[in-house]
Amino acid sequence: MIDYRTHFPDFGDTTYLNCAYQGVFPLTAVARAHQAIELKCHPERMDEAEYFDLPHRVRHHLAAIIGSDDNEIGLTSGATQGIGVVASGLNLGPGGEVIVAASNFPSNLFTWLHMRRKGVSVRILRSDERPLRLDDVVRAFTSDTKILALDWVNYSNGRRINLAEMGALARERGALFVVDGTQGVGALELNVHELPVDVMAVAAYKWLLGPYGTGFVYVRDELLNRLDLKVVNWLSVDGAEEFDALPVDDFKLPAAARIFDVPETGNFLNLSALEASLEFVRGAGVDAVRRHCSSLLDVADEGLKSRGYRLAEDDRSLHPSPILSFQCDSTDATESLFQKLKAGQVEASLRHHWIRISPYLYNDRDDIERLLEIAS
Repeated sequence: MIDYRTHFPDFGDTTYLNCAYQGVFPLTAVARAHQAIELKCHPERMDEAEYFDLPHRVRHHLAAIIGSDDNEIGLTSGATQGIGVVASGLNLGPGGEVIVAASNFPSNLFTWLHMRRKGVSVRILRSDERPLRLDDVVRAFTSDTKILALDWVNYSNGRRINLAEMGALARERGALFVVDGTQGVGALELNVHELPVDVMAVAAYKWLLGPYGTGFVYVRDELLNRLDLKVVNWLSVDGAEEFDALPVDDFKLPAAARIFDVPETGNFLNLSALEASLEFVRGAGVDAVRRHCSSLLDVADEGLKSRGYRLAEDDRSLHPSPILSFQCDSTDATESLFQKLKAGQVEASLRHHWIRISPYLYNDRDDIERLLEIAS
């Protein structure tokens, strides 16, 4: 069995159970970041081809992780930009309608709410203390619904929706299914070509272990010609690699999602580290990440229930998630326990009155037992 702790920095006395907050750089990503800094210190060593080759390699890794084609991946600064590709690209206006969940992460909520200024109707699903159900979404649909925008894994409680059934509903009703996959991609196996998902936006600094300010958007190939491009990133223009023969008024854009790449795509300080992190994720295998995290969370699940805590998801076997959230019998008690964990150097998150834990390959059963000991 591989000891993945040796692939990451030493946490010292801290037990880090917070990958859903910030994924940790593998040591290979740290080394690659240092190499990128050296290149910035010595630009005479840089190869101009890397401005294009590096983004292409990163794009290829991301496509392999989610089961898409390379040309369906746009490189972004995070999930917000990916959501914006659709929100601005469809030119929705009066008569258009979007369905969102109140529990969506802000990147998949505020962008849609902002569309109200253009006369777009936004219907907000509120499931309160229970998981979002298909019936909730069915009731919200109308003949004007153009987009269903949901999070794959809820960032505060770890509840996971069924992408197949939600996407099938959207497709049946003629709407696009737009997903924020940030809290699932890299931790849960995924093949978007086998699912009715039209767009998936992801921030790469969590389960993909990348730098903050990196991400991507998957745009289903058939959807590309329906999205308007507001700003042209010159790096994505056909022939941009030829600095001495750049087109002037007769330029062409490729039929690929890279036209939505963030400007200055060849950000080698960020992408060099991200490339190394993606190599690590692919080398370890997303299935290995899922199995390892699930085994640890199963121990936490059993231990927390036996101590009387309430878990956000009563049956994790239905929709396994890399996140487990729990709470005490009162908000004050939950806050107090969170502070106790922090004082005991167990790093977790407090989200909407839930204590959220999210282990990774660098964690082991002893880390969970340490959490349970403090929670006793």
